[in-house]
Amino acid sequence: MGTMPSLAGQRRRFAVAVPVALALIATFTVLLGPNFPLDLRQSASGLGLLVAGVLAAISCGVRATQTIGRRRRSWRLLMSAAVVAVAGNVWVAIVGADPVASPSAVGNGSIAVALLLSIAGLLSFPSIRRRGIEQLLMSLDGLVAGSAVLVIASVLVYAELLDSVTADVASRSSALLFPVLDVVLATVALLLLLRTSGSDRPALALVTAGFLTYAVADLSFAVLAAQDRFHFGTYLDLGWIAGYLLIALAAWYPSARADGAPEQMEGGSTDARGTVVVFAVLLTAGIVQVGFGTGGHLPAAQAGLWLVLLLAAGTRQMLLAADNAALRRGLEQRVREQTADLSRLARQTEVLLTSVGDGIYGVDHDGRVTFVNPSGAAALGYDAGELHDRPAHDTFHAPAEDGVPFPWSGCYINDAIRHGVVASAEEDMYVRSDGTAFPVEITASPLVDDDVVRGAVVVFRDVTQRREVDRMKSEFLSVVSHELRTPLTSIRGSLGLLAGGKLGELPPRADSLVGIALQSSERLTRLINDLLDIERIQSGTKPMEIEALDACHLLAAAAHAIEGLASATKVRVELGDCSGRVLADEDRIMQTLTNLLGNAIKYSEPGDVVLMDATERDDHVLFRVRDHGRGIPADKLESVFERFEQVDSSDARQKGGTGLGLAISRGIVERHGGRIWAESELGAGTTILFTLPSSPAPRTMATSDGARTLPGSILLIGGDGDLARAITKLLTDEGLDVVHTTTAAEAVARGRELRPRAVVLDLQGLDDGARVVADLRREHALADATLLVYSADDVAPERRADLALGRTVFLTRARVGPEELRERLVGLLDGTTGRHEGFARG
Repeated sequence: MGTMPSLAGQRRRFAVAVPVALALIATFTVLLGPNFPLDLRQSASGLGLLVAGVLAAISCGVRATQTIGRRRRSWRLLMSAAVVAVAGNVWVAIVGADPVASPSAVGNGSIAVALLLSIAGLLSFPSIRRRGIEQLLMSLDGLVAGSAVLVIASVLVYAELLDSVTADVASRSSALLFPVLDVVLATVALLLLLRTSGSDRPALALVTAGFLTYAVADLSFAVLAAQDRFHFGTYLDLGWIAGYLLIALAAWYPSARADGAPEQMEGGSTDARGTVVVFAVLLTAGIVQVGFGTGGHLPAAQAGLWLVLLLAAGTRQMLLAADNAALRRGLEQRVREQTADLSRLARQTEVLLTSVGDGIYGVDHDGRVTFVNPSGAAALGYDAGELHDRPAHDTFHAPAEDGVPFPWSGCYINDAIRHGVVASAEEDMYVRSDGTAFPVEITASPLVDDDVVRGAVVVFRDVTQRREVDRMKSEFLSVVSHELRTPLTSIRGSLGLLAGGKLGELPPRADSLVGIALQSSERLTRLINDLLDIERIQSGTKPMEIEALDACHLLAAAAHAIEGLASATKVRVELGDCSGRVLADEDRIMQTLTNLLGNAIKYSEPGDVVLMDATERDDHVLFRVRDHGRGIPADKLESVFERFEQVDSSDARQKGGTGLGLAISRGIVERHGGRIWAESELGAGTTILFTLPSSPAPRTMATSDGARTLPGSILLIGGDGDLARAITKLLTDEGLDVVHTTTAAEAVARGRELRPRAVVLDLQGLDDGARVVADLRREHALADATLLVYSADDVAPERRADLALGRTVFLTRARVGPEELRERLVGLLDGTTGRHEGFARG
């Protein structure tokens, strides 16, 4: 079997076949014209039938080799029909039989066989998959259509034929055979076109057109032959020639598939078009019978056809009515089942919302409450019905500490509705119906339906107890810091005096016990200090002093600090290549490096080397500490940075340590804006890597006197402490005098005094940035100042007007770090910035 050519190749072949077929039809149309002698026309007719038949056979054969399954069988049957018909025509031409005066039995038989093969081929084409009842109805439709056509033909055309034929049954049957086969063929072709869809329909439309053309020519031949007026060499012969050529074209029509599963019919058998067609055919047959029939005389053949026609139509309608009733009952049952499923689903959803302990409420596009679950209503002190259709933001969102309500434009509900922004784990204050406020943690999500935001859903949780736990934890840390560490220090000192012999020599057994107690107190002290460090890092209560530091200096200082431990364990610490400057708190980074070096030395054997290096990258410096110890399993490379996590549980007893060193190091590095991770190979050693943001060299501006540092003062408003210190350090390196304020009043006062070159407004930590800008705008000296607004997320377009001064740039932390912030600000002051993202004029 051949393979199906590509669609492009099939299209090229079809583009060639169409003009060839049209040229042949045009040629034989000219040759069969009355201007030529009859002998020439008859020869042209015979040649045309032979050429068109051979082309149809070849085309169907080629298509059969390129298809599989039922399609392949159908095209083979059509090829066989064409071959048999051509063979019959050749036989008639050889024996010289006259189709009217002395018809050839072999010729007529071959034509009859060809018609039967064609009908079989059309019936075997794959079509729309239908239910059994639908297939039966389709067959009845075909029977009705065929019988009606035969009735009409018998009245209009064949009445003379039927009357002129002898009463012999065999002669009458022979006379009716070809018209019946032609009508059946035309009917099957039409039904085939109705039964198919999609990519098959164009090709089968050509097949149908070909057989209809052939059937019309055949029927006309029967009429003329009965009237003894037929002879070859007329335009009637074009019907057979065109029919063959249309079937040949159908075989060359492009197809995307060689075969495939029949498509599923959508809908049922209640198609109104089928009923309309059936009754239209019946009505037409009745009109023809009454208007053109032979009065009250109804020939036996027509009576038989009417009997078949009426029985088929009546049976069809009864089956259709029964099927429609069954379909209606099935549809009603499905509706009842789906209604019950929807009710169960609605009840299940209601139970879920009712059972959730957190508060859940939904709002429409205007921010009005559409539903609230019982837990949410109880937490707010309302009944669920009381909150319906009330604006959520105005009803239970607490105002600022000064009593001024927060603007709706800055509410997370508005952000979810207007911009599709999801607010997760955001803290807020809600007000109960009695006026008391309580802290909540919320998650607000847009309510999306068909890609359109219809409102928002908010889940909130009362975190009063969590706040209380945080307060108790802070108190505990205070107790540990003052009440526990102080006596522990005294215990350590006393044990140290005893162990050192300051109070006299101890007996050997007592000396051993004192040594154990001293080691344990030192270990407990380290544990308490590590716990305090980790809590302070995570809570941010221990501020960082950010400054530009040389990476080589940090590595050398860390190696010097750990020299005593390295010498005691006979492990050598080497400093490799190092480059770059970082923005960091020196004490914190020294703590990180000594932690990492201590771990590397602890897990190294005597004589091993621990290597440190630092490499400057695009916007950061990469630090590495490598040992040649036993290594870390792959499944623990991440967990070793968790609290109290060690590779081996026996390490705490054999090698000491609290299991908090790497956790502290990760907290320090991440707070600097870097990251830390481990790479290891069992038996070959471990490398701990971490990054810190780099600090570029100070920027200078060229003047007539040469290069100098960029002068001027910057007013920094808002921001958390660590970020403000980082920004201050970066801008100070540029030669700028940075003044940091946290309130609007202080900002206006210092701005009036300094008249800064630019204002940096960090919305982090500010209750209302728009109010701060409004106060600055009222101060004449600051109304036209250059403003850089730094925010966690993009500022909505409708809010930007409230945050704009003279020349304003909006930047976000997600895309612009402190270093790029410095570059943007310096660009503004240089006059080189004006096209940056977020630029706006106030």
